[in-house]
Amino acid sequence: MPVLGYNITKVDVERDAQNIASGQVEVKLSPRIKELRLGEVRTPTGKVTGIEVLFAYEISYNPQIARAVIEGSILYLPPQKDKTDEILNIWEEEKKVDSRLFVEVINFLSVQLLPMLTVIAKEMRLPYHIPVPRAELRTQ
Repeated sequence: MPVLGYNITKVDVERDAQNIASGQVEVKLSPRIKELRLGEVRTPTGKVTGIEVLFAYEISYNPQIARAVIEGSILYLPPQKDKTDEILNIWEEEKKVDSRLFVEVINFLSVQLLPMLTVIAKEMRLPYHIPVPRAELRTQ
């Protein structure tokens, strides 16, 4: 797996409205990569060098009843070690993210953060950001 680990540095959820109006509430998830830089982690076998990805995962509601932001970092290891410098150079010059890195990071963040966001939404009595399966009674 290209992602070795992650660190959450900020969780900010704020409810703007006291009562949530009935009707349709639209929830928008916006994962964003803020910065790429050279990073390393110490393991029992030595140092591992990779790409540190600073991210912000934003959740917005329409109508504006709340907003949430989770920020942190991920240590990403490219499949080929020689790609690290290439990915970082493209970021420095053009602020473009390698598509493979982007997909891996977004998928990892979704798996790690969505369960936490579900618990927070439940505790703050906000609409869930993902559809919850519901049973319906069918009449025959």
